[in-house]
Parts: sequence; C-alpha cells; structure tokens
Amino acid sequence: MPILLKMNLKCNFNCDYCYQSPIRPSDEIINHKAVEETILKLWELGGGRDDKTGKMKLNEHGNYCGPIITLHGGEPTILPAYDFERYLKLSHRLTGSSGIQTNCYNITDNMIRIFKKYKTHVGVSIDGQWPLNELRGHGTPEMRREQTERVISNMDRLHKETISTSIIAVIHKRNADKSRREEFKSWIKELTEKGITGRLNECCTGNPDIDLTIPEAIEFYSDMYDFMIEKGYYQWSPYKDIMNSFKGEKEVVCSFRGCDPLCTSAATSILNDGSVGVCLRLYGDGKKYLRTEPAVYTKREVLRATDCSGCEWWEHCYGGCSGLSSDFDWRNKDRFCELYKALFKKTQSLLKFVKIQPKKNMDQPPQKLDGENHMDGIEHMDGDKLHLDSDMVRQ
Repeated sequence: MPILLKMNLKCNFNCDYCYQSPIRPSDEIINHKAVEETILKLWELGGGRDDKTGKMKLNEHGNYCGPIITLHGGEPTILPAYDFERYLKLSHRLTGSSGIQTNCYNITDNMIRIFKKYKTHVGVSIDGQWPLNELRGHGTPEMRREQTERVISNMDRLHKETISTSIIAVIHKRNADKSRREEFKSWIKELTEKGITGRLNECCTGNPDIDLTIPEAIEFYSDMYDFMIEKGYYQWSPYKDIMNSFKGEKEVVCSFRGCDPLCTSAATSILNDGSVGVCLRLYGDGKKYLRTEPAVYTKREVLRATDCSGCEWWEHCYGGCSGLSSDFDWRNKDRFCELYKALFKKTQSLLKFVKIQPKKNMDQPPQKLDGENHMDGIEHMDGDKLHLDSDMVRQ
C-alpha cells in the first residue's frame, strides 16, 4: 500500500493541463500532528512493522517489504524547510528510504544533502526539453523556457550527485506532434543512456487543443513503441506494464488492474487534515473524496456487462483507469480504450514473433500481494521497483 503525502496541494507552477487545479486551495493549513498519526497508522496497517522487533519489516533477503511513503503534492519543495525534511526523515525512519515527486524547479544544495541523507528517489515531472515542455510552468513562453532550462539543469545536478531519478512525461499535442517527434526521441535516448526512465502518460483534460485525439495517440504511442524496441529501451511505461501483463508478471500499473474508484488501493493519499483520500485523478469535479473500506469492485462488474462485454483484452485492462473514464464517469471505460487495444495487439504480435506464449491474468479483483510486492499505481511502486509514475530502484 503506497502512502502518498498530498497534504499540500499548492504549487509554484500553473501547468495548462493540471488535474489538481479544481481542488487547489488558495490557502491550506496542514495539521502535522494528524498527518503523522495517519502515516503511522497506515504504515502499521500495511504491514510495515515487524511484530517481533517492532521495527521495519524485512523479507528473507533483508530488504524492507512494507508500505512506501512518498512526499507528493502539489509541489512538495515549496513546503517550509523544516516540514520538507521532517517527512522525508519520517519515511526513512519507517522504511529505510524515501521518495518525492517534484517539478524540480526549486532544488537546492540543501535539498540534495537531504536526498542523500534519507535515500530519496526523486521523480521529476517534465514533458521534454524546450519547446516540448511549453505547457508546464507559469507565465510567458520566455519565462517557461527559462523554467524548463532550470529544471533540466537541476536534473543534471541530481544525476551528477548519483541521486536516483526518474520522470513523468505527460503526452499532449505540444510534445507528440510529428514535427517534434525526433526531438522527443532524442530526449528519451539521452535520458535512458543516463539510466533515467519513467512513464509516458496520456494527457486527459477534455480540452481538444491539448489532448491527443485517439488516432493521434495511437500513432504516437505506436511509433514510440517501435523506437523503444529498436533501441532496446524496455523500462519505459506503459510498454513495460503491457508486456508484463502479457507475460503474467505482477509489475503492472494500477490502471490495468481494475481498481475500486472509492478505495484506490494503489493511491492511498493523506490530505492536509490527516484524512485518507482516493487517487486525486478522481477529483476532477472539484470535490475531495475520502477513501472507503473495504474495496468493492462494482466498476469491474459494470464494465464487464457493458462497455467491455466480450473484449478479448479484458484480462489485461479491466476497463482502464477510473480517472480517465469517458465523460469523467467511472462507470464508463477508459477514454483511451482504442489506444490500449492497439498496443495490446502490437505486444501480442511481438511475443508471437519471439515465440513467447502470452499468458492471461487471473480474472479476479486485485489483491494486496505478499512480501515485497504491492499493486502498482500511477504514482507509486511495485515489487522491488519503486516509482512515482516511473521507476524507482529500491535503495
């Protein structure tokens, strides 16, 4: 059970497609006592504490195997310095490492010191070099260009300091356009050769000037799939998740596991008052939804009988992400259904070519996995790979 610390939703950027904008407060008071109590409670409920020693739970290999705690947002680097460090320190004390998802603009020497001290993996939100990244940041195009250059410079600093780093790239009309494709591929190649990988996430705002159409998405992701195969870049998602699903492996993103939208197991979000919310992708109507227990899988059963009835790819998708559902209604299947089908078909053909028999996943509600494996999530972790919408190597 990944624990996402989202008690601060304020941000120093104003990205054009931000899904948190509808719920971003003008002022947000954090009840740190309540937040810390909730962290400890969820950590224990998730099996983080060893009953015999009272310390973090380790597997037979001596590796921590309980919930992972990640400082999220909003933008976590705008927290006061004391609060910024307190949560990475708490995560390290409980789990032996820590994680953060950031736009990487505010990185300082002191933060780098903290990252080293608390074994922090840094997930960076960036859509490419300029102008691929022009929808991120705030202000004029010139201001956003300078912000992009600073983010890339800070990423270079993290790399030189050997701090584990990954990325989330949101795919939209500005960075997926054919006229910029070679520039995007060159950027991916540069990152991969540095040992940095991550996720290529579909942008979903409902704005046709930003989001790719389904044919555009199919063209982009298929072309990038060919590029990944040609270069041997097997660690990029969603390709890795789809391949793992066909191979019957556990490391598959939560959007392909049919999660309960009222109890998003892969997105346990702690809010500013210490309450526990669902995945923030579901907050698009401007309301906050608290998590309910236990999980039920009504969505899966609805889709099995309606949108997804008879689909040959059901066991690899289960209707997709609730936060990306058509009309933003979780009772509908994922709006990128046809994209997934195209990638599933391409993966199936590739496996047949190399004479690997695709496997079917068990058609049952997702369960918490034993030991060091956990359900994956859009912003989280899976097995001995930890990631924030990307890969994190366990420290």
